[in-house]
Amino acid sequence: MSKVALITGAGSGFGLGLAKELTDRGWIVYAADKNKASAQATKEYGAVPLVMDVTKDIDVTKGVAKIIKEQGQIDLLVANAGYGNFSSVEETTSDQVHQIFDVNFFGVERCIRAVLPQMRKQRSGRILITTSVVAHVSLIGLGWYAATKHALKAVANALRQEVAGLGIKVSTIEPGTSKTGFGSVAFGLMEDGRSVSEYDGVMRGVDKWLGGIYRISPGPNKVVKTMVRAATSKRPRPHYPASWDVRALKLVFFLLPKGFLDRCILWLSRH
Repeated sequence: MSKVALITGAGSGFGLGLAKELTDRGWIVYAADKNKASAQATKEYGAVPLVMDVTKDIDVTKGVAKIIKEQGQIDLLVANAGYGNFSSVEETTSDQVHQIFDVNFFGVERCIRAVLPQMRKQRSGRILITTSVVAHVSLIGLGWYAATKHALKAVANALRQEVAGLGIKVSTIEPGTSKTGFGSVAFGLMEDGRSVSEYDGVMRGVDKWLGGIYRISPGPNKVVKTMVRAATSKRPRPHYPASWDVRALKLVFFLLPKGFLDRCILWLSRH
């Protein structure tokens, strides 16, 4: 019997790559995306398109109910939908803060709540949550975005322990810099959302060095391969750093005194 996966944010980037890989391996993949055209395009790769906006309770509830009705099971949830809104803490409007939490955090919460009853009934299942290296650190311009990923890491750690005796596995995927549509959106918002001139220096500086890293970063393939390992391993790890830069940054940020680290970041952010 084929395994059944629900992947959110499957119309592009990591989600699309994973949908292709799992369908090639014989999985039944429901490729969810809020953009109808992007979702429908996944049919080309053998996925089942599912129009789903993770910020809408009704979309998530109906989508999961559809899968259970058609397949009778859900073996994998990949809570991958999300976006970056890079801006200083003060310059990010309250509406923008609420929106990024609604997608990146509460969107994951809606999906977890929707699939867990079926997974508990099955006494099996796997949940993968796309976080980031900034689930461990935070930098200039990334405060609110990093907060969503910190929150997801905390929930994943607790959930992993809570469902361990129910046959359900929980892991996070930690991408670093990767060339997808994510970077253009995040840095575009950083440039367009400026309103306080006192932050001009540090924001231009971080856009220069961090944006430069994004622009020369590799594509999503390495992250997708990591996601496949997490989805198929018999003994999945709690956290999957997706590339060497994630491992290196986690170590650096853990070892360095925070005052020294702040000075390094500010030095890098000189414009």
